[in-house]
Amino acid sequence: MRARRGVALACLALAIGGGVGAVVIRVVSGAPFLPAAFGFGPAAMVGFIVLGMSWASVGAFLVMRRPENAVGLLMVVAGAGYASTMFFAALVFAFAFDGTARSDRLAEMAAWATLLANQVGAFGFLILFIFPTGRAQSQRWAWFTRFAALMMLAASAVVLIQPGPLHLTPTLDNPFAIGPDLRGDQPFSPLFTLFSVIAAPAIPVALAMRYRMAGHTERQQLKWFALAGVVAIAGVAFAGWGAMLNGGSPGEVGLVVYSFGAAFVAVAIAIAILRHNLYDIDRIVSRTIAYALVSAIVAVVFGGVVVLLSTALASFAQGQTVAVAASTLAAFAVFQPVLRRVRHDVDRRFHRARYDSDQTVASFSARLRDQIDLAHLRVDLDSTIRAAMAPRSVEIWLRDSHR
Repeated sequence: MRARRGVALACLALAIGGGVGAVVIRVVSGAPFLPAAFGFGPAAMVGFIVLGMSWASVGAFLVMRRPENAVGLLMVVAGAGYASTMFFAALVFAFAFDGTARSDRLAEMAAWATLLANQVGAFGFLILFIFPTGRAQSQRWAWFTRFAALMMLAASAVVLIQPGPLHLTPTLDNPFAIGPDLRGDQPFSPLFTLFSVIAAPAIPVALAMRYRMAGHTERQQLKWFALAGVVAIAGVAFAGWGAMLNGGSPGEVGLVVYSFGAAFVAVAIAIAILRHNLYDIDRIVSRTIAYALVSAIVAVVFGGVVVLLSTALASFAQGQTVAVAASTLAAFAVFQPVLRRVRHDVDRRFHRARYDSDQTVASFSARLRDQIDLAHLRVDLDSTIRAAMAPRSVEIWLRDSHR
């Protein structure tokens, strides 16, 4: 436990130093970003620094509080890797801007170190198989997790020694190349493709099986993780979509969305493992879904009214202005009724405790109108409070009728 805490503090210091160092180098050097550096720009670099430092900070805190849980250790190591990636990337841009033969060599070595740090950060992927307990849910999944770790090590080793252009900075060649280039005409090593084919289907299966085997508390923890995972996956999908449009590079916007989405994962993990406001997840999920649906409905109403009125008023002067104004009023008018209806339906499906409590209180209010016996009212009130709020104890004080 003492060794884990020492490693966590060292990795946290490395992450902070890497993030701050990257900013200092960028400010001092003023070198432009390499155009083919996997879509990195100023905003993407800031996003990955936030990603690395948030993972390292939360991971170190978890190691201090829960040293027996391997999730925190993996997080702090991955965070240090991502923050260091930005530090070495800043060195790459600074050295490449100099333009001398010596600086070009230093740029290649810094690019190789960038790739090494990024591969270290990628090992945070293994959290998917051990969250939230820090252990796999069965012996078979423990073996699969070890196999996945070995596959990642092998793929990382191949990437670090293969000759030719480096993975993240294809304008620079590998200064430590050994053996043949297994990529051929493909941008990625076949080992990465094989690992993706094996690991990608295993992730939802592992999480689904753990959810089925888990108790109530662990299920709530998994809900927090799943909510953050959806945000991160949306960022990955956005980055992948940008890569398809940009010829292999995800573009800066995709990287920014992914980095900040992945930073939210660290926050969700901390809440889940420390169980701070753990049971608010149902309310958060229901509200997120409700407001997303309402936003979509209002947007459809706004767009539909704009199109209809623009077509109808095309022959009138300032028809477009009138259409936009009318659409704004229509969207404003439907917002509150739609919100109430959607929240009611979503709570019934995703926040059942809140829905059941509301129904219990509504039923009690209806009975209260016809209840005149004080003893029966006291019993009814006691049962309603216990059903709606589930307190540990209930005491009802009645004022003396003579006063």
